[in-house]
Formats: sequence, C-alpha cells, structure tokens
Amino acid sequence: MKKQFLFFLLLFCSLRATAADDGKQKVDSLLAKAKEFEISGNSLQRLETAMKALDLSLIYNYDEGKARAHFSMADALVNLGVFKEGIKHLERVENTNYYKEKILMQSEVHRVKGRAYTKLRLFQQALREFHLQLGLIGSLTGDAKKISYLYTYGNISTVFDQTGQLDSMQRYIELQLSVLRDFDVQNVAEMYLGLYDDLGQLYVRKGDFIKAGQYLKKSQALVEKYKIPVFHNTLTYLGNLESRKGNHQQALAFYEKSLANMRAVGNRHSIKNTYRLLADYYRDYNLSKAKSDEYELAFSRLNDSLENENRQVVDIVLNQILKLKDQESATKISRTIKISLIAVVLLLVVIGFFVWRVRRNRKLLGQKEEALQETETINRELSEQIGENKFATLLELAKSNNPEFLALFTELYPEFIQSLKTLDPNIRSTELEFCAMAFLNFTTKNIAEYTFVTVRAVQVRKNRLRKKLDIPSDADFNNWMQELTQRPAMASGEASA
Repeated sequence: MKKQFLFFLLLFCSLRATAADDGKQKVDSLLAKAKEFEISGNSLQRLETAMKALDLSLIYNYDEGKARAHFSMADALVNLGVFKEGIKHLERVENTNYYKEKILMQSEVHRVKGRAYTKLRLFQQALREFHLQLGLIGSLTGDAKKISYLYTYGNISTVFDQTGQLDSMQRYIELQLSVLRDFDVQNVAEMYLGLYDDLGQLYVRKGDFIKAGQYLKKSQALVEKYKIPVFHNTLTYLGNLESRKGNHQQALAFYEKSLANMRAVGNRHSIKNTYRLLADYYRDYNLSKAKSDEYELAFSRLNDSLENENRQVVDIVLNQILKLKDQESATKISRTIKISLIAVVLLLVVIGFFVWRVRRNRKLLGQKEEALQETETINRELSEQIGENKFATLLELAKSNNPEFLALFTELYPEFIQSLKTLDPNIRSTELEFCAMAFLNFTTKNIAEYTFVTVRAVQVRKNRLRKKLDIPSDADFNNWMQELTQRPAMASGEASA
C-alpha cells in the first residue's frame, strides 16, 4: 500500500509539471504575438492578446508570464490614454519575483510610468521615474544598455520640450546622438532624422535660423540618401523656419508638401493638425479667405471622424477592462476550487493510507474535519474579498473625471446600465457617465465641477436626456435614475413605446 501511494503521488506531480510546461509555452507564444502587435502599433490587439496571456499565467501560476503580461497591458493602456489602469498593472508587475530579479524589467517599468506621467503633465514625477531608470541602466550590458539610454534620453528631452526648457532639451538630444554613433547609420537613419528635426525646430524656437537651417538640411540629406518614407516633420519645421523669417509663401509651400507626405503615409492625426495650421495661417496673414475656409472645413470633418473613432476605442478598452476583471475573479475562484479538489484528493489518499495502518484512528479523522473547515474558511474569505465595497473608489474616479469611472460603475451597478441600454440601445458612453452621476445623486453643480463644464451645460444635457428617455418634466431627474432598476416593467414598456 505504501508503494502504491508513493507511485500515485509521483504520477500526480509529473502530470502537473507537464501541464505547467505546456501552459508556459502557450503564455510565451501569446506574449510574442503581443510584441508583434506592439511593433505594428496595434495597441488594442496587443491589449487583448496580453489579457489572454495573463489569464493563462494566473491559471498555471507562471510568475514570469504574469510580469510580462501585466507590463504589456500597462504599456498598451498608456498608449491608449487609460493611465490610471495602466499604472495599476505596473504595480502588479512590481509584485512578481521576475521583476525583482530582472533589472531590465525594473528599468522598463520606470520608463512606462514616466511616459504616463508625461502625458498627464505631471512632469516632476515623470523626471523622477526617468532618473530612476537611468540609475538601473548602468547595470545593463550590450545593445540593451545602449537602447535603454537612447529612449530614456529621448523621454527626458520630451519633458523639457513640453516645459520650454530648451537648453536642457538640447543637452539630452545631443546625448542621444552620442549613443547613436555606436550603431551603423543606415540602421538608425530614421532616429537620426528625428533628432536632426528636433534640433532644427529647437533652433527655430531660439531664433538661430542659421543653425536651424543646417540641421534641417541634414534631415533632407538623410531622407534622400536612405529613401526614408516619412519625412513630413522635416517639411513642417522648414515651413516654421520660413515663417519665422517672414517668408509666408515659402512657408506655405513647405506646409503643403508636408501635408502631401502625411496623406501618402496615412498619418491622419498629423493631417488634422496641419489642416488646423493651414486654416489659421491663411486667415492670420490675410493670404486667402477661401483657402482658410477650405482647410477649416477639412479640419472639422476629420476631427469629428477621429473623435468618433476615439470614442469607439474608449468603449472597447472599457469593455476589455471589465472583461479582464471578470476573468481575474473567475480565475481566483477556479484556482480555489482546483486547490480544494487537489487538497481533498490528497487528503483522502492520506486518510486511506493511515486508516490501513492504524485502523480508523480518531485523531486522524479529527484532522480531516479540521482541514475541511479550513478550506471552507478560505473559500468564505475569498468570496468576501471579491464582494468588497468599492463605492469610495467610484466617487474618487467621478470627482477626478477619470475615464475608468464608467468601467467601475458598470461593475458595481450592471442592472442600472442594462436598464438604460434597454431604454435606448444606442445610448452613448458619455450619456451613460452622466446618468451614472445622477444615479449617485450628484447635484447639477457637482456634475459641472467634476466634468469641467458650466452649470447651464449640465442643465441643457439633462433636458436632452429627459426627451430622449421620456422622463416626465415633473419627475426629479436624480430620483428617476435611482428608481429605474426598481421598475423593470415600466422600463420595458417605455422601451417599446
């Protein structure tokens, strides 16, 4: 009997090890796919793929997979503008053993945090993260060290650019150039182009037109020599140079050529900004009202299209965040069930073995009962943790106008959101957020303060929603929202009316 027990235990451990190895390979494959999406600039698909990798990593308790998946998700979320959720995932990376052992991962976490803070215009926090990263990079070796220095210097120069500290910006651009000298020029020609462009624009801002022209000529030479396809920044900065000199027609010629290159490479955000620039330029210098109006109209159309796409992206990201939270909860419950089953199986084997040896030993039966009670306690504590009240966090997100407010609200009050969507299947996410604030009993003044609009704008929006949702004029708006889920029959009737 003892040999049978040992054989069973060995077989069980072998099967678990094989399953874990297969799981790790699946995770690594998904993370490699996420990297491909990162290179192609597809942040949404990268986020979705990294979520799948995280789900498997949690199932197999794969520490490296958890660290890399959380990091990939964080980087994608920061690129999509969902900064707070991205930083949360970076904090989860920091809780892994992989992070504590790998200097490169520590460095990368500081880099992404710094980028998030830069986009939030928290420049001191951003510089702190980048300098922490510099302290770690010194321990790296080879190309990883050089590339890390290159991107960190670039991120720091961006902070100084946005804060108008041109001398500091110049210093970090020159540091990037010093790192690039260790690479073959042809392999990093586009990086050289970007740095020469930055120096050219920097000297335009400083009023040193000779040096500005010299660097922008270097950019043009690189474009011609290496057939670089994207060079609209060079042309835009040449336009800025001519404009500062007072040569408006030459400036317009460069801006128009820049616009043509943007169209050729499909950079719609840059096209939108150039439409704005040209509309203002023709108007401000009284060059052509017709041209100004033409570019103003083009700007409005493209801006509306991009804003609509951005709203769709935000909705997708919010749905994915909700999906991830559901998956994490399900994974925790699944792991607890599996652990409980394994514990019960092993416990039964152990009990059988000792029953065979000591003939229904009462002490052992007591241990069995105690172990089962402990398992019940673990399950109960887990359920309490999952059901933890997050109302205070919800209020904090609302007051800071955080884009994650709607995601958490939907998690806490799914029936309310579903009732609104039953009333109006095409209701927009911005309208859902507004109704959610009313459900939380925020006053008109509160909503105006938290969403950075006037009280009058809030009142107009309430009136529009009254008409859209058929809310009686004598009904209190907030009370109507709070009572919506309590009258499903009414809501259903209104939807079909």
